[in-house]
Order: sequence, then structure tokens, then C-alpha cells
Amino acid sequence: MIETDVSKLVEEQKLMKQNLIVAVTVFLIYICFTINTPANAANVIQIPINNPGFEDPFLKVKDEFTLETPTNWTMYNPDGLIPQKPTDSTSYLGVTNAFPRSAFYNQHAPEGRNIGSVYLIQKSGSGIAGLEQTLDATLEPNTKYTLMVDIGNAADSFKDISLAVFPGYCVELLAGDTVLAADENTISIEEGGFKTSTVTFTTKPNTPLLGQKLGIRLINLLQSSSANIDFDNVRLTAQPTNI
Repeated sequence: MIETDVSKLVEEQKLMKQNLIVAVTVFLIYICFTINTPANAANVIQIPINNPGFEDPFLKVKDEFTLETPTNWTMYNPDGLIPQKPTDSTSYLGVTNAFPRSAFYNQHAPEGRNIGSVYLIQKSGSGIAGLEQTLDATLEPNTKYTLMVDIGNAADSFKDISLAVFPGYCVELLAGDTVLAADENTISIEEGGFKTSTVTFTTKPNTPLLGQKLGIRLINLLQSSSANIDFDNVRLTAQPTNI
């Protein structure tokens, strides 16, 4: 009887030690995480964007494409490069199914099945065109905004027109009609690949345009003739800076 009680006591002590070790380990992990994580990292807010991956409309066939401005986006056409009724022989905005892998890319679409396309047939330097969207979110004080977009450099050719020369891109973050910050050709993208463009802007208590609706603009700069550029996986975050 005494031996049984001693045995139980030993087992209970072992269990207590194990529980103590686990508790200490969890506590140390928590301390390390707290030390290495910025105080405001948990306050990063994902700002809603409509159709950020150009998944609407749904396309069934690989490399199938549309000749209409993607759902929830609007045409940015300051130089009139895109006609009112585009065809596959004119400049156009559209959506391309790049799943499981497009003939123009050596990788999958960064997000989902589709990518947004801006195809221009005019000569280099004729103007610019692209996609834009006004968001419901507004420009707030003491906030860091981070806009990220995956940019695609199509390889191969389309209708016997080479797509090998990259036309250049510009990604803009707006408040109302004013450009707050932009990324214009700061990243080099190999043919058939995608890379992420990042644009940041931080507001202060007295930053102009506070309260204006935020906007996103994705532009083909047409720095080469008959050029296509693709966009995907558009995301925007807001992070308070006064915490």
C-alpha cells in the first residue's frame, strides 16, 4: 500500500514538472514574440477592394480572355488609346484565364485563375492607359498605407505580335483624383514572370486630402510598341502610426 502511494506521488511529481516545463516554454515563446513584434502590427487593417484578383468574370478555358473592362474596375484612358468598342485587333482592357498556367507565363497566376490585362497596339510613346478603382475607404490621419500589386511581363506573342518587350508599368495610390504615391518601373520583371510592386504612403494629422476616398490605378506606360501588361492580387492595408 505504501509502495503504491509512493509510486503515485512520483508520477504526480513527474507530471507537475512536465506541465511546468510546458508552461515556461509557452511563456518564453510569448515573451520573444512580444519583443520582436511591433506594437501596432496587430492593428494592420485589410482595406476591401472589389475584384482584387480579377476573378470576375469566371473563365473556363486556359488563355481565354475578355475584351471588356474587368468587373468593379473602370477604364483609365486619358489619351484615348482604347476605343469604345474594342476588338482583339485593337487596344483593350480585359481579363485572361492563366490557370493552370498561361502560354504567356512560366508560372501560375499569383492569385486565383485570372489576371487583369492592359493591351495597347499603338506606337511607343503614344500615351498611357490602364485600370482604376475608387474604394469606399477614406484617407485617415496618422496611418501608413501599403499598396501591393503583382505585375506580369508576358512572354511569347499574340496574333503574330511579339510581347517580348516590356512596356513599363505604374502603380498609383490616390486620394480623390490626386496621386499620393506611385511606383513607376522600379522593379525588373523577367519575361514570363510576375513580381510584386509596393507603394507606401504615411499620413500625418494635417496631411491634405484627409477624408477623400482612396483609389488605385494600374497603368501600362506603353514604352514599347504593341505591348501587353498584366496585373493580379491587388491588396491595400492601413496601419495606425500613433500607437
